[in-house]
Amino acid sequence: MLVPPDFALIFQQEFRALRPRALMPPFVVRFRRFTSLNTTIRLREGKVLVSLSDLLEGAPETVVHAIAHILLAKLYRKPVDAKQNLRFKRFASSAPVTRQTELIRNARGSKRYFGPEGRYYHLEEVFDSLNTRFFGGLLGRPELTWSEQIAKRSLGHFDAAHNTIVVSRIFDRPSSPRYAVEYLLYHEMLHLKHPVKMRGLRRCVHSREFKAEEAQFPQLAAALAFIKRL
Repeated sequence: MLVPPDFALIFQQEFRALRPRALMPPFVVRFRRFTSLNTTIRLREGKVLVSLSDLLEGAPETVVHAIAHILLAKLYRKPVDAKQNLRFKRFASSAPVTRQTELIRNARGSKRYFGPEGRYYHLEEVFDSLNTRFFGGLLGRPELTWSEQIAKRSLGHFDAAHNTIVVSRIFDRPSSPRYAVEYLLYHEMLHLKHPVKMRGLRRCVHSREFKAEEAQFPQLAAALAFIKRL
């Protein structure tokens, strides 16, 4: 979907500010149904092609200027102005925008489920055991699923938008000690208990309370050593 002409004009203005003497290229700016505030910019056959998340459709003009500046600065390898960067970060981290982004991710984002039952470990059984031992049985069980691939870089994650904990299949094998599987799931359960918070413009993923509870896991050192060997 093409954006209003004002958006293309803003990109032209920011281009001229960054490159006062360069020939102005044609700009094609479109909205895309992304699941977040994604933006992309490419130079193809002399044209600058810009894709903006449709979540930015009602953004203030100053924020659109900031986005245009940041994208063009990166495209042409120019320094990004700190004020423009700060302006966009403030917008992106504001409560209404983060709330809307989560709703859109939940509505549009697809999540593939492969179930909690593995060949050697059943995630629901492990979750229930940890819930009783460490959380008094008070944590509501989210969707639990093994990953599709045997991932080594992303061993586990909690997806708040889909209320899902995903664990890499690399742990579903006889050589994986139970305490390693428990620790990984325990870590993601702490994300469920301690949601990400904003501290100014920074996302606090592992709060002080989070780290304090993580340190209470009895076989923490052994689990981390096993994960490091992977």
